[in-house]
Amino acid sequence: MVKYRYRLDGGDIMKKLSIFVLILFLAACSQTFNEQHVAFLEDKGWHVKEFVSEEIMPLDIPEEMLANYEASGITFIRAYQGQEATEFVYNLKEKDTDGDSLKAVLYEVDGEVIGGFGIMSNWIPGLFDLADQERLISDNMIEQ
Repeated sequence: MVKYRYRLDGGDIMKKLSIFVLILFLAACSQTFNEQHVAFLEDKGWHVKEFVSEEIMPLDIPEEMLANYEASGITFIRAYQGQEATEFVYNLKEKDTDGDSLKAVLYEVDGEVIGGFGIMSNWIPGLFDLADQERLISDNMIEQ
């Protein structure tokens, strides 16, 4: 009968640990984005830099807030009031004139993108319709 004895010394453990850490690092770096979201944003001229968050929530927006959204050109929400939606937040490659990344917030209902809006931290009201990229560039609100 042959007995196999396999011993790990410190070098073997470190080598295996290094490979494991490298695999984890590569997995974290190979971030993939929802293709439907990327297409929706690129259709409006925006480019995704990184995924930020995802949250399921009911679209129960108070009337006053809804009016503020609509004043900013964000009109898709009213049609979905009371429904459960998934909110996705992305940092965009585009930047405001202070050099800060813009954010895009997209909403899905039943797996379909129903709309979204942008967030610009250095501007009041701070929210903008994603279709307004050209206006924001011409008004010197964002870098080209």
